[in-house]
Amino acid sequence: MTTGRKKASSIRHLWMTASIILISAAATAQAPAPKPGNTLATAPAATPAAVQVPAEPSVTTASFGDWTLRCQRLDSAKAPRVCEVALVLQAQGQQTPIAQIAIGRMAAADPLRITAVMPVSVTFPSSVQIAIGDKDPKPLDLPWRRCIASGCFADAQPGEDMLKQWRKAGDAGRIVFRDAAGRDLTLPLSTRGLDPALDALAKERL
Repeated sequence: MTTGRKKASSIRHLWMTASIILISAAATAQAPAPKPGNTLATAPAATPAAVQVPAEPSVTTASFGDWTLRCQRLDSAKAPRVCEVALVLQAQGQQTPIAQIAIGRMAAADPLRITAVMPVSVTFPSSVQIAIGDKDPKPLDLPWRRCIASGCFADAQPGEDMLKQWRKAGDAGRIVFRDAAGRDLTLPLSTRGLDPALDALAKERL
């Protein structure tokens, strides 16, 4: 899978609902207004053709501690499901996420990649760093890929050895990024449920 496809897939996963809403709103706005005339003479509206409903759900989720496994068919009922495990960071009493972390792949043969969606107020050049525990000697560095109105995206390939280390970690991790004022900010990263969530993600490849 190319780098461009990986970046697009991460955005597609995390913002699919918003895209559907925007597309629906645009279609409604572009619909032609009915022409004035004798409403009694107009032909009755045609009955819409029955739409076949897939036998399986197009989107599924399962919770594992603080992590969630979510799978979705992106194109059609025959397309393979794309799955990821995700962690949403929210401030207490707020609905809008502060940040989101997702681990997944577009195809069964692809390596796992981790994507971070952070606030738009960031400094360039910089990166996002993810570390597990207080003494992690090699934090994972996620280069920035792009920013949109809803957030800035960074991603990287963690590697199997690093994921094994994260699975066994008993301590919480941290996410470090630099805001627009040049300050290094730290967000907590929970590892509770990450191990069984990644096990469930691996089974989705079979």
